[in-house]
Amino acid sequence: MNLFKNVLVVFGSILYVTSARLVIDENTPKRLFDEDLYRSVIDRDECRRQVDYLKRTDSTLLAQFLDAGVRLPRGLFTLNNADLGNYEQCLGIISENGDMKIEGKYYLIRVPFDQEFKLPFDTPSNFNVTNGKIIRVSKFFNEIQEFAIRTDAEESDPDSIQSLSVLVSVCVPKPCTTQDWITNMLFNISAFGFKYDEVVVRLPDDKPWVPADYVAIAIFSLLGFITLVSTSYDIIHTNIQRKDPKKANVYLRSFSVYTNTRRLVTFTPNANALDCLDGIRSLSMIWVIIGHVFQMDNVTSNMSDVLEWLTSAGAIWVTTAHNAVDSFLLMAGILLTYTTVGKMTGGRFLKRLHVFYFNRLLRMFPLLAALVLLEASVFHRVADGPYWEEVANGVQNCRSFWWTTLLHVQNFVNPDHLCVRHSWYIAIDIQLHIVSPIILYWVLGKSRKAAWIALLAGFLAMLTTATVWNFIRNSASTSISLLDADVQTYYFHNFYYLPWTRAAPFFLGMIVGYGFVVTSWLISLGLIASNFYVAYATMQFDWDNQMADNFINSFMKLIWSVGLSWIIFACVKGYGGPINWFLTLSMWKLPARISFAMYLYHYPLTFIISGTILTPSHFSVGSRIYEFMSVFTLSFFIAFLMTVVIDAPFSVLTKILMEGGQKRPRQPQDGVSSQSIAVPKKNIMDLEGTIATNLEKIEPINEHLVKNSVNFDTNEIPNKTDKHGEFLSSNVESEKL
Repeated sequence: MNLFKNVLVVFGSILYVTSARLVIDENTPKRLFDEDLYRSVIDRDECRRQVDYLKRTDSTLLAQFLDAGVRLPRGLFTLNNADLGNYEQCLGIISENGDMKIEGKYYLIRVPFDQEFKLPFDTPSNFNVTNGKIIRVSKFFNEIQEFAIRTDAEESDPDSIQSLSVLVSVCVPKPCTTQDWITNMLFNISAFGFKYDEVVVRLPDDKPWVPADYVAIAIFSLLGFITLVSTSYDIIHTNIQRKDPKKANVYLRSFSVYTNTRRLVTFTPNANALDCLDGIRSLSMIWVIIGHVFQMDNVTSNMSDVLEWLTSAGAIWVTTAHNAVDSFLLMAGILLTYTTVGKMTGGRFLKRLHVFYFNRLLRMFPLLAALVLLEASVFHRVADGPYWEEVANGVQNCRSFWWTTLLHVQNFVNPDHLCVRHSWYIAIDIQLHIVSPIILYWVLGKSRKAAWIALLAGFLAMLTTATVWNFIRNSASTSISLLDADVQTYYFHNFYYLPWTRAAPFFLGMIVGYGFVVTSWLISLGLIASNFYVAYATMQFDWDNQMADNFINSFMKLIWSVGLSWIIFACVKGYGGPINWFLTLSMWKLPARISFAMYLYHYPLTFIISGTILTPSHFSVGSRIYEFMSVFTLSFFIAFLMTVVIDAPFSVLTKILMEGGQKRPRQPQDGVSSQSIAVPKKNIMDLEGTIATNLEKIEPINEHLVKNSVNFDTNEIPNKTDKHGEFLSSNVESEKL
């Protein structure tokens, strides 16, 4: 009963915390950009003086402002609704003339299509105008939509058309607003009913320093200093002084880039490893990055081509990338049971329950905490661009709600303001591990019947809960309707972010880890193929079947997981053939080891890259694949660095902490001392030489043992347990991705 009490207390605490809905007060200064600077530079008199000077005296400088500013978006008939001007040219304008210093200020304004122009004076009675209105611009967009989407204009939703708009840039002198600039250059267009909103305003050096920036500098500087000292100590001890690495101080050596890199790239065969998971994990990670890269651009010049491609069969390999997350959950469930069954009893597991929870949280904390700090500070300063607001929103989320991510409740508490946008998966993984001991207790018991009952009961309970929830909430599936922002938000809140709607693959994985399912390749591949077909069907514009959406949300992730389960089973049992050969290639081992870091750090990288785009990009599959290669390469090197510098050292320290400190050398037995036996000096020297030679031979073995202790090899299952239970040396996949 203590097990259930502990689990209920932990899970109840999470539910209590998540019962609240915190909101960001939009009126509170966010300190992302210097709003005080924007207000302080506005001076209408100085604006008029500078505009007059430009018009009368310096036509070349005036041309620079106009050249960097307003243009009608090119490609309206391919649904391009933005022209970002020349951001860098605008902010780079600096000219001094006597007491006048003219500098550029960049605006991005949103102009709605639903414009109703009117004359700013009373019209004569014989002037054929209704209520002073002379034109409706939204009629023009009806023709554009009819041409681009190839539908009848009568079928278009008038409300959706009126909500559409274009984004254009305006480059103005520093003291001016857009209204002042247009009025002084032309006339007061607002008097004619012209409506627009200023959505972005930027000046050079407009990102104020906040406490998060100073904290980031201090922490990462300290980390860099410790890494330098640790690496220097390790190299001096091992390579220069040529001392036994085992005699090195484990604390001083734990942050060594030299040792951690050697461990990371050293692979030793292990008969107990599920090698095929390396390939599945690496390919799933690649699939995730592909899906994110294909959606990363903020502005696309040929959106009609994007929509046409998304609804085609050729886009299935991208539109189904969300299945990779279910693959990770399936592998987590498999390894959770596979690495524990037969290695401890339910009673011992119950006694070490706090170790299970504590180790799970600590193993994910360092890389996640580092990313949260980077999001809140460094990422805001590494680059800039006209669409930097998307990056800035992520920065603000981490400054306000960093604690929800570190507590793994971000999918419940303010899911609209996720700190680290894709960390919802980590929260679900943690939440599923919190409830898993309810089943693991019976699985680790002596009764196989009780184990199967617990596994099947847990699986059916979660599947039933998800199905009932989906039919109550009536959320869309992964269909073309998710392009609507409101539909997408409802889908994320009521399906995508919730642990019970994503739990079926995890609990199926626990069943597979305990006793592999028996099926066939044909059924397996058919189940996987059905996911691709459903994705194609739901991406069509005419898809409108809520009942089917509910069934898809309830069962398709399970169907995908069942198909993948057979592949894993077949590979482990020797039925995989060429598929097993491919998944167990050594090239997958290193990406698999750093997959957790790649998952964390690749997505913020896509936002940074897209935030620096200065013009609308032209969509093509080839260009997106090229961008994927660049993002994947950068993510790989960043993940490798973060694993070596942050994850590896803290893994060592975590293990030391769980074991109660560094082990001391074993003392001689009573009555036996190092001087009890007389040995000639020459023999001693010969013996020392022999030992030194043998130590060099067994160093790779020693490195392998140390490597296993810090869980670098994602699929290796240790043959022995340590005194604190198998959770300290279990598979990284069961501890991370």
